[in-house]
Amino acid sequence: MTDLTPEDFVRNCYQCGMCMGICPKARVKEGFNPRRIVYSLVTGKKERLDASGDAWDCLTCGQCQEVCPMGVEFLDMFRAERGDSACPTCPAAHDNTVGTAFYDLLRDPSTRPSRRKFLAGDVKTDEDSDTLYFMGCLPYYEIVFAEDVGFEGMAIADNAIRLLNAAGIVPAVLDEEKCCGHDQLWRGQEGYFEDFGRQNAGYLKRYKTIVTACPECLRTLAVDYRERLGMELNVKHVSEVLADNMDKLPQGKLDGVAATFHDSCRLGRHMGVYDAPRQLLERAGYTLAEMTKARDESLCCGVSAWVNCDDENTEIRRRKMADAQETGAARMVAPCLKCQIHLKCLQKYDQRKDTDIEILDLTTALAEGLLERDEVK
Repeated sequence: MTDLTPEDFVRNCYQCGMCMGICPKARVKEGFNPRRIVYSLVTGKKERLDASGDAWDCLTCGQCQEVCPMGVEFLDMFRAERGDSACPTCPAAHDNTVGTAFYDLLRDPSTRPSRRKFLAGDVKTDEDSDTLYFMGCLPYYEIVFAEDVGFEGMAIADNAIRLLNAAGIVPAVLDEEKCCGHDQLWRGQEGYFEDFGRQNAGYLKRYKTIVTACPECLRTLAVDYRERLGMELNVKHVSEVLADNMDKLPQGKLDGVAATFHDSCRLGRHMGVYDAPRQLLERAGYTLAEMTKARDESLCCGVSAWVNCDDENTEIRRRKMADAQETGAARMVAPCLKCQIHLKCLQKYDQRKDTDIEILDLTTALAEGLLERDEVK
């Protein structure tokens, strides 16, 4: 797949326009049109696409690909275009929110944060376990976003492992673990992605099962490592593992607390995980109120791989929040770390909307309902 060009993914397009009709970016950005982007490629006018920078406006949410009757691979097309683009105005890695310095630090083989030391004292881990909890970039995101927007940070890892413990699973946690490389891959930086993958390869292959609470890590380790690095790993989202062990979990103690669930792009459309989180929330005692746009029609949080957090994408987040609030639920449960950060950022900094619905991670929502712990955050 690394040798394929943007044109290789769009040969079957017959310009029906369904992608344009459903694209959330096309609804807020004048001139952005997935159908026209594909047309530029199939008619040999790639230089027009390169010059426009349109590939960087795509959210990579996957809604276009979900409805395309011809199976056009929009996601791979946009990703390949980002890596292949000669656009002089396209966002470079050093212009992104998180910044190259952050990933250069993670890329250094000598950078081995003591992840186990970040965990709460009551969580149980086992270095000899055949199940790995893949923590991802949680510790770093906590440093950057916890104080700024109230991101839950390491509470997500603590609660994920507590829930696994409650299901009879005591996972390993690796200090040697590297960033999965999701953001680098989706910004067209395949060298960075492959570097992270090679460093992770020796560690990850030893585990029978890899569990993560991050949908981006799930997609990257399960799909992209296989397709691009030839690594076959058994990777599960924490909700899938818990749903498979539902009979081992305590009975929920919440009494009909109303919540709505945000289907993140990577967990939902990319990986097809819709039922497990809902089953667990109901087990915890929540009453679910579905948004108008849910499951495979769920609206993106508006930002992907830290690219293009602008006024147009802010409008997408406003629409997402409006959909959540119209359910009447007091809580919106989000399974994705970045979705939580982006939506809480809107709550803090946007002055145009009243967005007082409580946003919390799936692991936190489940821990509150399933675990007898006053200190669970």
